[in-house]
Amino acid sequence: MNLGSRVNYHEAVSRIYSLEFWGIKLGLDNIEQFARRLGNPHKKFPSIHIAGTNGKGSVTALLDSILRTAGYRVGRYTSPHLRDFRERIHVQGRPVAQTDVADFVRRHWPAIHRERYTYFETVTAMAFDLFARQHVDVGVIEVGLGGRFDATNIVRPVLSIITNIDLDHTEVLGNTRREIALEKAGIIKEGTPVVIGPLVPTARRAIENVARDRNAPLWSSDEILGEFTFPRYKSLMSTRWQLPLPGDHQAANLGVALAASLVLSAHGFHLTVPQLRQGVRNTCWPARFQIIPGRPTMVFDVAHNAPGVLRVVATWRKVFGRRRAVLVFTARGDKDFKSMWRALAPHTARWIGCPLPHSPGIPENTMCAMAHASSVLFEWCSDAPAALRLAQIAAGSNGLVLVVGSHYLVGDVIRPEHFDKVPAGSRQIQELPWAGILRMAQTCR
Repeated sequence: MNLGSRVNYHEAVSRIYSLEFWGIKLGLDNIEQFARRLGNPHKKFPSIHIAGTNGKGSVTALLDSILRTAGYRVGRYTSPHLRDFRERIHVQGRPVAQTDVADFVRRHWPAIHRERYTYFETVTAMAFDLFARQHVDVGVIEVGLGGRFDATNIVRPVLSIITNIDLDHTEVLGNTRREIALEKAGIIKEGTPVVIGPLVPTARRAIENVARDRNAPLWSSDEILGEFTFPRYKSLMSTRWQLPLPGDHQAANLGVALAASLVLSAHGFHLTVPQLRQGVRNTCWPARFQIIPGRPTMVFDVAHNAPGVLRVVATWRKVFGRRRAVLVFTARGDKDFKSMWRALAPHTARWIGCPLPHSPGIPENTMCAMAHASSVLFEWCSDAPAALRLAQIAAGSNGLVLVVGSHYLVGDVIRPEHFDKVPAGSRQIQELPWAGILRMAQTCR
C-alpha cells in the first residue's frame, strides 16, 4: 500500500490514528524491528528516559527546558497530546513540522501496514527517526505505559528516572504498588544511573532491588539535593525558584528534575545554576492546574486517575481555599472514576457532564446517580465545548470553572493561546525556597 507522493499532514495523521484499531501490544520485538528498518535512530543520540505513574510529563518538560536553556539541542517525546498530534514530538521547544510527519508516513506506510505496527510503536519510531535526522544533542523521552514493555524502552539512556508509583492501569501493570514498580523499573539498564522521586517503601524497595541486580547506581531526589557538594552548585540553596506549575506535587517534580540535572552534570553535561533557574522559569507544560484568568476564572488539569485528582484537590485548596467550582468532569469508564468524584464532590457547586471525546467515558446515568448521591446539581451536555460554555454561564463572572478528568476532555476545549508561557506575576507561579523543594522531595519517606 502506497500513499503516493502528495500525502498531506492531515491525511498522514488520519492514517496514524487508524492504527489504534490494532490496539496495544506490550513487547519490544515490533519496535526493535521497526528501528532496525530505520537504521536504529535511537542509538544516534543520548537519551534521558522517564517513567512514573504521575509527574513524568512535568519532569520531561522541566528537563527539556533546562537543557535547552543550557544550549543543548533537545528532542522531547511525550504522550498523549492535547490538540495537535505534533505536540508529542518537539525539537528545540517546538512541534516538528507537518511536512516531517507526512513524509515519514509516506515513506514507511507500506511497512507499517504490512507489519501491523501499532499506533504507539509508529509514533515512537517517528520521534526517534526525526530526532536523529535533526541531529539533537539529547532526547528527553517519556514512557507511554509502564516501562518494561513500553516501545520507548529500546533506548539506552544516560540516565533513567522514575518519578512516583501509584495505582493506575492496574489491568495491565498489576494490582499493587510493588507490581507496578517492577514494571516501571524495567527501564533500568545495566550500569546506568537512576534517579527516583518520593516513593512509598514497598515501591522503593522493589526498584532498589532491580537497580542492584543491574549494577545501576540509584539515588532518590532528596538524597541528591541534600548531599551534593559540587562547589559550582552551592548557590542552589540560596536560590528562590520560580516554578510555573502550581501544587506541592509539582515542587516534588521539580526536585526530581533538579536532582537529575545534578547527576547529568556529573556525566558530562554542563549546567550552571543560572541556567537551571531560567530553564525552570521558562517551562511551559499546559493543562497542569493551568489557571486562565477571566470572568469566570478557569482551571484546566489533565489528571486522569484518583491519585492525580487528589493532587488537583490539594492544589485547589491551596490556591482557592473553600471556594467551589462549576465542574466539567468526565473520565474513561475503565478508570476509578468514583474515587475521583468523591475527591471532587466537596469542591463542586454544580457538575456539568458530557461524553468523553474519542474514548468510552462515564455514562450519563452513572454521573447523574453519583451527583444525586452527593447532593450536587447535575446537567448533561452533548459535547465538551457545550459543557464548558454552560459551566461559564453557571459560574458567572466572579465564579470558578474546573475542567478535569482526561487529556481528551481538556484537549477538546483548551485554546491554542493557552499554550503560551506563564506571564510574570501570575498566581500560577510558585516561589519556592530550597528548603521547600527538599521538603517535598521527602514526602513519602
